[in-house]
Amino acid sequence: MGVFRGDRRLAGRVAERQLLGDTVRGAAAGVPQAVVIHGEAGIGKTRLAREVCRDPGLTVLWGSCVHFGAASVPFAPITGVLQHWLTRAGPEEKAEVLDGIEGLSALVPPLGGGTVDTTRLPVVVDLVLNRIAVRRPTVVVVDDLHWADVASLDVLSYLIAGFRDQPLLLIATCRTEERPEGHPLHGWLADMRRMPMFSELRLEPLDLDAADSQIEGLLGTTLDIELVSEVLARSDGNPYLIELMVRGLYGSEHSLPTTVPAELREALLAAWHSLSDQARSITRMLAVGGRPTSYAVLTEVAAGHGLEASRIGPCLLEAQDRGVVQTPGGGIWWFRHPLLAEVLYDDLSPDQAAQLHADYIRVLEPRPTEVTAADLAVHNERAGNVDATFRWSLVAADQAERLRAPVEEAMQLRRACALWETVSPTTRGGQDERISLLRRTSTACLRAAWPEAAVALLTDALALVDKQQERLLACDLLVNLSDADWQSTSPGEPNLDLLEEAIALTTEAPNSAERSIAFAHLTELEAMYGMPDAPAHAAEAVRIARSSGSTRSFARALSARAAAPGHRGPQAALADAELSVKLAMSCDDIDTATDAALWRAFALQKAGRRADFAEGNCSAYYEAVAGGIGSWAYFFAYLAAAELIELGRWQECRTLLRSALAARCTGIPGGGVRLAASLLAVRSGRIGEARQHFERALELVSADFKRLHAFMTVTGVELMIAEGRVADAVSWARPRLLEPGYPEPDYDDALPAFARAVADAALDGGVRGLAASEPIDRVLAEWPWEPFADARSGREVQAMQRALVAAELARCRNAPDQPERWREVVDTAGTAGSRWYQAMAQWRRAEAGLTSGWIPSKARDLLRTAHESAVQLGAKPLRTEIESLARRAKVDLSTPAPVDTKPPVDDPRLSTLTDREREVLAFLVAGRSNSEIARDLFISDKTVSVHVSNILRKTRTTSRVAAAALAERRIPDR
Repeated sequence: MGVFRGDRRLAGRVAERQLLGDTVRGAAAGVPQAVVIHGEAGIGKTRLAREVCRDPGLTVLWGSCVHFGAASVPFAPITGVLQHWLTRAGPEEKAEVLDGIEGLSALVPPLGGGTVDTTRLPVVVDLVLNRIAVRRPTVVVVDDLHWADVASLDVLSYLIAGFRDQPLLLIATCRTEERPEGHPLHGWLADMRRMPMFSELRLEPLDLDAADSQIEGLLGTTLDIELVSEVLARSDGNPYLIELMVRGLYGSEHSLPTTVPAELREALLAAWHSLSDQARSITRMLAVGGRPTSYAVLTEVAAGHGLEASRIGPCLLEAQDRGVVQTPGGGIWWFRHPLLAEVLYDDLSPDQAAQLHADYIRVLEPRPTEVTAADLAVHNERAGNVDATFRWSLVAADQAERLRAPVEEAMQLRRACALWETVSPTTRGGQDERISLLRRTSTACLRAAWPEAAVALLTDALALVDKQQERLLACDLLVNLSDADWQSTSPGEPNLDLLEEAIALTTEAPNSAERSIAFAHLTELEAMYGMPDAPAHAAEAVRIARSSGSTRSFARALSARAAAPGHRGPQAALADAELSVKLAMSCDDIDTATDAALWRAFALQKAGRRADFAEGNCSAYYEAVAGGIGSWAYFFAYLAAAELIELGRWQECRTLLRSALAARCTGIPGGGVRLAASLLAVRSGRIGEARQHFERALELVSADFKRLHAFMTVTGVELMIAEGRVADAVSWARPRLLEPGYPEPDYDDALPAFARAVADAALDGGVRGLAASEPIDRVLAEWPWEPFADARSGREVQAMQRALVAAELARCRNAPDQPERWREVVDTAGTAGSRWYQAMAQWRRAEAGLTSGWIPSKARDLLRTAHESAVQLGAKPLRTEIESLARRAKVDLSTPAPVDTKPPVDDPRLSTLTDREREVLAFLVAGRSNSEIARDLFISDKTVSVHVSNILRKTRTTSRVAAAALAERRIPDR
């Protein structure tokens, strides 16, 4: 007769264990990885994770995501991981890991006082976990990823994006049935799949053999195959349901008893029904708590229902023995399978549930450290306390705003908006308060990347306003609605109707701040799309703002004037933008400050201050994120990254993009970030990654958005060339360049890339000359202005681009002046600070020169310099091309290393060498032949031979190799 042993052996899963085990071992050896284990509830995701983390040489840290009511709990898994580490780390480890770390105390109170800086949390958590991993290989396990809040997903994204060679593994478990359409995890997974060190594992239902093995472990006996088949059929191969179904079986049965449930709900309740009455009552109360709950809270809740405190502990232990609940320690209890909490809650009558929620409110309100406002909002909502729900939702929104968790903030505010009609007037306030709430909620929705919701909220607010009686308020709402509408419609040409209506409403208030701000918004939209009225409207906005006396409106008007095209020049625009930022910050107008910072960046770009442009955008990005500006903060990240690529500061760019990609920003800013990531990946030789980023950019941003049009064209052309699709690059780019309705000088930036594609296509096709250059010739002939005359990107950059097009045309036509054309690119790229273009031009010049008859020594310095730059940048494709050309031309790319002139005290052999002999010895270290040394030093082969003989004699070595080895030991840093 079988006895239930509770041996929860991991049945089956041989391939999954092997795969995940290899990943654990690889991470321990310095190959970090992130793995998401997918499967339905009870399929064994957590069990598998525990199984592969048994190695005592690992530090294993666990955290769980929490979902209560309609919202996730911000940073719950991160808090859990850190608390788990704190409970097991010794004083020395804590001191070492936390040295210099600040900003975690609000999430983990034992870390001390202070406030949390959530903008730095990804960086701080990444630093802490990496320090832990340095001490010992570490596995971070995050349970129930499907309930993760957006802020926690950002932290995990940052951690994954930073994987290099740390002994660190992230394992996350995720239900497949908890992700409806629109769930934020869909986008997160789509983005993470583009990361090279990310993988997924899907657990399928057990097969017959695996189910048999599991049941044998549970019962200690082998069941009849028919019974195993029935268990397998009813459980759908779910290991947890199998365990529940076989409880109470003896092993001699041929079929399941009729009392064994066939549906998921009944199976989940099977073990629970075996508990005592009091244990069932306690677990019902636990289910109403909605999240892991402390013993102390549960005891007080139970006391309100006549349950003695002395019975709570035994009841919980009874439920634990039956596999219903579990405890991670610290007096916290929760269900072994979260689905059971849902089933038990659903079994309660509305009156029972309302009473228990009321009990939780009574117990939790005096315990601020054990509850969040979001919890209390849910408890009050389900207890039927409308006014309290409204109040706590607003408090929860405030807490989420402080934590920079815009999605959670927006969810709480939207609930408050939905409750407005049922809340008592004394609690909610009047119509002004309602309009204020709708406006705040719309702002939160925009920052949560829900522009459509913002449009609906602002439309509701406008419906409450009598436009003729409250003209200025209506004007303000129309301006906000215009902004939300623009963001929600994948902008092509802007819809100016809302702003024109707003301006019309202020005719009777000609000097009002509202009128000035409306003109300013109109100006900025017109400026972005090159509309001719922008300068005049900017002047009007500034004039009205001065008359209004409003600092906020003056800041906005100056921002608009900085944006407007005209003849004032970049220095005037820069001055306007800088003053606008200062004034906006003085009145806490982060939106205007951010916009002004954008126009400041473009003024710096036009002035040719490339380093200031890159660094200013980096600073503006981090400031905008810290200020909670939302998705448009990432437009600065795109601008900075694109410039850092051109300046050759690729490592800085990678760091910046890692942060921006982790946020998974959507829309135009997300598209820009993706394009920058794609271009950097192309030039680094990661072509598959580049393609993924580029396709995601096409999903995120309309091809009609002018600010990204040229950069998208450049990136697409370079990607297609790297993929070997040169003809496709030409045919794809040509109509984009000549597309009607794009009179933007920024588009000049795409001409060099297109010219390169045309030249490559000519070479691929074996056709050179005027016919081959027809595509670029035609584009230039039809260009609506003189190319590279506007200097929108600075005159040095424009000069380089002009030289690039001329050089590519010469290459396409096989013109004899190619070396000279590429020399111009080398010089102009050096002046512009474009390191990658300069190295590419050095390679091209050497290639053209060698083809036209140069002796190899004439190309040597060009190739060595270009090769050094390509290596330092990490530009693998360019490095490969340079090395290939050097091999064909028999050019040695190594540079002679200097020989230390100070011999060691106990080895005087090098001290007797003459300066010329030292010079020759340096070439021996570099592996040069006598003829190569003679050519470089402009001496004869015979003279070199004499110097080599003298070196061997003086150093008492017997070969060139031995002499070089002696010298190499004296070379610094060898």
